[in-house]
Amino acid sequence: MRRAPAAAAALLLLSLSACGDDAPEAAGGADGPTWSVACGPGDAPIDGVGELELDCLGDGAATAVGADGRPLVVVLWASWCVPCRDEAPEVQAFYEAHGDQVGVLGVDTADTREAARWFAEEFGMTYPSVSDPDEAVRIGLGVPGLPGIAFVDADGAVAELLVEPGVTAEGLTETAEAAFGLELA
Repeated sequence: MRRAPAAAAALLLLSLSACGDDAPEAAGGADGPTWSVACGPGDAPIDGVGELELDCLGDGAATAVGADGRPLVVVLWASWCVPCRDEAPEVQAFYEAHGDQVGVLGVDTADTREAARWFAEEFGMTYPSVSDPDEAVRIGLGVPGLPGIAFVDADGAVAELLVEPGVTAEGLTETAEAAFGLELA
């Protein structure tokens, strides 16, 4: 008689775990994400990454990854990365405050395009992101895991690398000012 309650409990747990899928795809329905931010090419390749083209997450266009004549903050993220969920609003706030002075490029790492676009839509990301399913940028920069943020000067040299989770918009501003010798307004 003890097996029946145990089997029922196991079946209940299995059915509950199926309902607990909180992947970004589940949030928007079956129509697919509508998020689409175009990317602009970078002219100066990033040290360690070299001349690399990745598909723009927004429109799928091949995009040269690098600085575009101004300092660049490269944000490595993925839809499956739990700390990335906490950092996404902070990065967006930094971009909204300083995107006219410092470029921001998201690099969706080891992810699917659809899951990444759901993530970007969920967090209202307005800065461009490229898709890097093979982790070329993460490996090239020497970032051990996600999240990671590289501060790249206008010539493509990495001035600072953050590999600990928990960044804030204020912390990004302070690090960008120190790394680039700027006073961000």
